[in-house]
Amino acid sequence: MVTFQDLKDLRLGKLQAAVTDWEQMVKKLALVADGGDGDANAADLDKKAKGANWKGQNATVTKEFVTVTAAEFDDVVTVARSVHTILSGAHTKLTKHKKDLTDAVDRAARKNIYVSDKGVVNASVPSPQAAGDAKIPMPTQAEVDAVAQEITTILTAAGETDSTAAAALRFHAKDKHDFESSGFTSFDSAQKTIKDSNELIALGKKDPSELTNKELERFNALMKDHPGDVIFAERVATGLGPDGTLKFFAGAVDLENWEHKSDANTRESREARMALLGTLEKELGTTLATASRSGTDAMDSWKDRVIALGGQDVGSDKGASQTRVYGFQAMSNLMRHGKYDGDFLNDYGNALVKFEKDNTGDVKDPGPGGKSRENVLPWDKLPSYAKVDQLHYGDNTDAGTDPMTGFMKALAHNPDAATDFFSSTDPQDNSQHVLKDRQPFNDVVPDSMGYGESASDYKGPKASYEATGDALVAAATGVDPDDTSARPIDHTEQHRQVLDNSLKYLSERGDDFPAEMRDDMAAVLTNHGDTVHHTASSLADDRNDPKLLDRDQLLEVSKQVSRDQNAYGMLNEGLSREMVKDIHEDNPKDPKETLLRAGNSVGFLEEARYQALVTDKDDPTWDAKWMYHGFGSIVNFAPGVGDLAQRGIDAVAYEWQTQEQSRIDAIHQRDNKDVFTGREQQLQALADEWAKANPNHTNTRYTLTEEINGAAYNGNDRAKGLAGGG
Repeated sequence: MVTFQDLKDLRLGKLQAAVTDWEQMVKKLALVADGGDGDANAADLDKKAKGANWKGQNATVTKEFVTVTAAEFDDVVTVARSVHTILSGAHTKLTKHKKDLTDAVDRAARKNIYVSDKGVVNASVPSPQAAGDAKIPMPTQAEVDAVAQEITTILTAAGETDSTAAAALRFHAKDKHDFESSGFTSFDSAQKTIKDSNELIALGKKDPSELTNKELERFNALMKDHPGDVIFAERVATGLGPDGTLKFFAGAVDLENWEHKSDANTRESREARMALLGTLEKELGTTLATASRSGTDAMDSWKDRVIALGGQDVGSDKGASQTRVYGFQAMSNLMRHGKYDGDFLNDYGNALVKFEKDNTGDVKDPGPGGKSRENVLPWDKLPSYAKVDQLHYGDNTDAGTDPMTGFMKALAHNPDAATDFFSSTDPQDNSQHVLKDRQPFNDVVPDSMGYGESASDYKGPKASYEATGDALVAAATGVDPDDTSARPIDHTEQHRQVLDNSLKYLSERGDDFPAEMRDDMAAVLTNHGDTVHHTASSLADDRNDPKLLDRDQLLEVSKQVSRDQNAYGMLNEGLSREMVKDIHEDNPKDPKETLLRAGNSVGFLEEARYQALVTDKDDPTWDAKWMYHGFGSIVNFAPGVGDLAQRGIDAVAYEWQTQEQSRIDAIHQRDNKDVFTGREQQLQALADEWAKANPNHTNTRYTLTEEINGAAYNGNDRAKGLAGGG
């Protein structure tokens, strides 16, 4: 706290000297980081390191060390600028506070109000002897009080300036061996960041069951006011602490406990509370995501502790069977929102998978005749008749008790992390666990979510599968499926590994392939269209062809995808695009190869479609009408093409779609003579595109169409001969 005498006697010369020194320091460090004086600098070092042809371990270890070291210079400049901003802002504001105080004292003196060295305010008029004949009015008590209030306001402002500067400088001094990549850009923003984070932390340390709706609304508003503010986010995370963060969230979503302690038990207040809890999950989750990417020692410790709490109870009722909340459950619900640090996500995911594998087993409900269940996840071990507590209040329809759902959504929002997770086999094969071995459950609360008397009454899609599909798309394509502005990227070996893993483990599930993931795999196969088309059109397995996928696995997954009309449409349109792209842009030694490959792939896809329809002939999953509406579903995942190819794609897609409805009426018919009746116009359009792309060819339209039709029949016959073929 700044006293009257502190501010009155304040000397600002040393602070001004520090401001000048840091200003010069910033200029010098900027030259070291960015160059400009012709000398060696970190930017040039980074550029040379990235452009060099590194070999062996140098390609990873040394290159990374050099680029990270170069980036540290940028962080040094960021911190130096931030320190200069704080010192300069503090000097400016303290100068003003001191002047305001002097002016206030001078104005008070002219009203015969005296302010002592300790800031005590009193009326002070000359004695009658000193005043003589002059009529000096006695100041009113209201005037004295006004002066006292003005001085108090000035001292309060000076105290806030002092505490802001101290807190901001301490923020930069907390890491002994690293520099933050974020800093303050103005003193006013620093003041708001520190003030608001302090207020939020104070609210977060209260018993959440005793927070009123108004207080919870304020908690949410504080976070909403600081989107992307790394310093605010880190102060919140570390201020609440990992234990406090998870316990606060687990306590807040314990709606029953809040109702017992709250005076506002009306239906309206409960509905308002549920809406606020949905906002709390989103805003706190997004704030923590921002904090996770700060890269500071404090947040590294925070993340390690959150993972350690994963298998522990962080609920508010000391682990009672129906109120236990695991750390994984609390954190995963928060993870649904924002983009979390990739290393943290993978460490967290590895720990989550291990905990599930170690704690999955058979259970039997208590009492005589209790129901027995096998391979039950740790989150589903309550008796089958027990009512679980809802932990997730948001847009989706799940209760939030399955932590894999939120974690998968987090991976979907960080494609690089998703790729690492689904391609990793150390410390365990994550893809095998998530895509094949793991048995999900109906994560719903029947009473509050309208799904019947028990969770087993729910027959809708499983949220964990839907989230896993999103994460798998991100992992295999490098594209966040929720980012409508994202476009395909160049694939790495890891993306191919994810594709291989997904085909292996999902094909092994056979007809148990999750329906929720059919459209997701359609997007994946479309994104890898070049590899998929190459495989679907291949004449035989070839160990010397690294581009070739496992054809048996590809057929099985294509069949499962084709069991859903929309996913079937996505897959076929995506591969039609690839066929036309191949015709226009590939340059094999024999141009006819692209024509024949297109025909073979059409035959392969037709076999997958036939198998899908036969599988569901007793319970058709397709609508009676052709409902697929085209390219919008795959635009984010389909590789780009040139203008000529795009016009061809449009023509082929039109011919294909116009014939699909007529095929539905005879959907289960299998006649070798008629099997491609519905594909004739598509094949004709592909032949026409080949002719346009090869204007110097010597074939007639008839012979080209005959050749592509023959290739389609051959491709279909080869697909029938694969494992599981009809």
